[in-house]
Amino acid sequence: MKYALLIAVFLWASKPTFSQEHATCDDAIPISTSSYGPITPEGWADSSLCTPDNPNMYFGKSHMVVWLSFIVPYDTVLTFQIVPENPTDDFDFILFKSDRGDFCQKEKQRKIQPVRTNFAKPPSHSLGITGLSENASNLFVPPGNNYPYSAALPVKKGEWYYLAVDNYISDKGGFTLKLPLQFSANKNPISTIDAAPIKAPAAEIPASPNFYIHVLDSVNHPVKANLIIEGAQKNKSVKVDTADYSLRLEKFQSLTIRANAKGYMPYQSAYSGTEDTSTVTFWVHLVPIKSSQKITLKDIQFKEDSPIIIPASEPALDYILQFLLKNPNVSIIIKGYANDPNHTQSEKYDQNLSEQRTNAVKNYLSSHGIDKNRMKCIGYGSSQMIYPHPTTKEQQAANRRVEIEIQ
Repeated sequence: MKYALLIAVFLWASKPTFSQEHATCDDAIPISTSSYGPITPEGWADSSLCTPDNPNMYFGKSHMVVWLSFIVPYDTVLTFQIVPENPTDDFDFILFKSDRGDFCQKEKQRKIQPVRTNFAKPPSHSLGITGLSENASNLFVPPGNNYPYSAALPVKKGEWYYLAVDNYISDKGGFTLKLPLQFSANKNPISTIDAAPIKAPAAEIPASPNFYIHVLDSVNHPVKANLIIEGAQKNKSVKVDTADYSLRLEKFQSLTIRANAKGYMPYQSAYSGTEDTSTVTFWVHLVPIKSSQKITLKDIQFKEDSPIIIPASEPALDYILQFLLKNPNVSIIIKGYANDPNHTQSEKYDQNLSEQRTNAVKNYLSSHGIDKNRMKCIGYGSSQMIYPHPTTKEQQAANRRVEIEIQ
């Protein structure tokens, strides 16, 4: 009985996190290391991978699988090795190239065919190893006593692939995937992957990166986004359009990471560094835009009792600006709130102040190219404080906020 395993790989050097339950294409795992494993397949394969009528292209029976996917970081000739823990195991594989559309659905409907397969029984002297090799010539290798390697595959930067691996032996043995890449077109791979056909602008990448950012959608497909990273460089924001970015993070260095992509809600999160400077992989998961969703702009700050925005708020304003620029059909409601738990000011004063602050945000956005007709302002005064009785400066700041709601 065969046990199938599909592997998704981001070609980046960082610590692997293994999973044994990602048994469908939709649940594919992005891997962040050039040597991943050992992996032991446990999930059932879907029937789209199995047919006895086409033994060169698909598995003959239904098996157990794990799915992963990878993005090619530079033009090269793709090779890899599948190395069993038990040399008597017999691994087969299927390699797909994604068209960046709804790949998983198309694959299930058999609308996308493999680009490489190998179902050979490896000879004993090979220790059960199979994969892609520049010494092989066949693209598709059928079952039997055949050569355990298929021909290496010329690939381009930004292309996206899925790899399926199946253990023919019933012992459920594991394996390690190794990527001994043989560079042909570019022997000096860069650290930033442009995951979309449009070339990303160049960005300054520090030497010896140890912090890797990957932007994905809800099913782990890479998404090219406008990244704004605060804290990576002194007194300077890093801005780049890409799906993957790397940088050097020193001890106790902290980052604010914002991302915007067409069709997706804006993303904002923070990372606090520690004394440990070993490799970190940071996943940015974007979700589709939906009406009535809210975005709280935590870093918008005003002068006390004033609608004047202080300069430190510019990164947060730029964050929402980039969202609106990338999504020109989206209209928003800018909501303002005041912090006045003890009602030291009149209700009218709080109301006017909250309205003035929303208009200050609107004016900033309109001065940078956003049509005023796409923005509506509403002030709520101090009527909807998150903390009615704040005890810290942080709670007071949370009350004194601006929110964006998608119309």
